[in-house]
Amino acid sequence: MTEAAGSLHEGHRKRMLDTFLRSGLDAFSDVEVLEFLLFYSISRRDVNPLAHALLQEFGSLHRVLDAPQEQLLRVPGVGERTAALFRLVATLWARTEQSRFSGEVYLRSSTEIGSYLVAQTESFREERAWLLSMDAKCKLIEFRELCRGAVNSVNLPFRKIAETALLANASTVVLAHNHTTGTTIPSPEDLEYTQEVSRVLRLMDISLGDHFILCGRSYLSLRTSGMIKF
Repeated sequence: MTEAAGSLHEGHRKRMLDTFLRSGLDAFSDVEVLEFLLFYSISRRDVNPLAHALLQEFGSLHRVLDAPQEQLLRVPGVGERTAALFRLVATLWARTEQSRFSGEVYLRSSTEIGSYLVAQTESFREERAWLLSMDAKCKLIEFRELCRGAVNSVNLPFRKIAETALLANASTVVLAHNHTTGTTIPSPEDLEYTQEVSRVLRLMDISLGDHFILCGRSYLSLRTSGMIKF
């Protein structure tokens, strides 16, 4: 790299830093966010082409940051420092979100429940199901994993949900499971299963408050979606 080219890149990096300090990431496109992040793992090189290549390979910013190390290292120009930096950013965000829910936790809205669930589950790559048990004041009593693998009536029988809710002495429970297909769209089986769970719990004077479908940092509340009646 010539001295002139090096000075050009340094000036570009300084301008991006000034923009970030002045306006935060709101002023950046996804490509520019990746480019800015790459400054901290790759010095004195134009990283804009690599930022474009990463977005083209993985499709979105969050998929770049969530990508396994072995997949990142297959992209020409990505070394171990860059892969480690991306993992650090993703896990630091998750740790920060989890710390928001230390101590007593009250989940009074779908947004609060969704944020809590994303913070607890976004790193999982296999399908799992969970149950949040809450008291009459929406205070979280327990957050428990119910099963791993395909979430259906065989792996997640009604009895297990009912026993978990009863042992927690819950007034209301929220069922949640994650999709590994890249979408939060519920299947017909998801909707039918939710209605059956609600019916079973009502017999024990326990309310099914909602059923959330999660995918990374995205979620769908079946209650607010209006797809079924609770």
